[in-house]
Amino acid sequence: MQISIGDVVRDRADQALGTVAGVASRSDGNVLVVQLSGGGLRNVAPYDLEVVARRAAPMTACRSIAISAAVLIAIMAAFLGAQAERTLGAGWLLTLMVSLGSSTTVIAAFQMLLRMTGPRRIRL
Repeated sequence: MQISIGDVVRDRADQALGTVAGVASRSDGNVLVVQLSGGGLRNVAPYDLEVVARRAAPMTACRSIAISAAVLIAIMAAFLGAQAERTLGAGWLLTLMVSLGSSTTVIAAFQMLLRMTGPRRIRL
């Protein structure tokens, strides 16, 4: 199970909801520290929890600018690829496939960059 700090979890023993606040080490293994709705903390074994909702990071201004730039670069790559194919005398289907492939390549590279620099999940 992969859990990160801030995820909303439910304790299977008494159905208590809380958010993951951290990881604590004990002699019998690692446990998660769960902050309950009343403000109390509870140490719970990872197999006693079920994930209710994942923590979503808010959109930052830098990230929205990066997404806009990636989309614009993808559109430019699609346009330039289509223009190059058209000048070489290719048909409409090949031109469409080249523009789709070039835009997909740019977006896939950007998504891979986001995945590598994004939040980490810990395996327990």
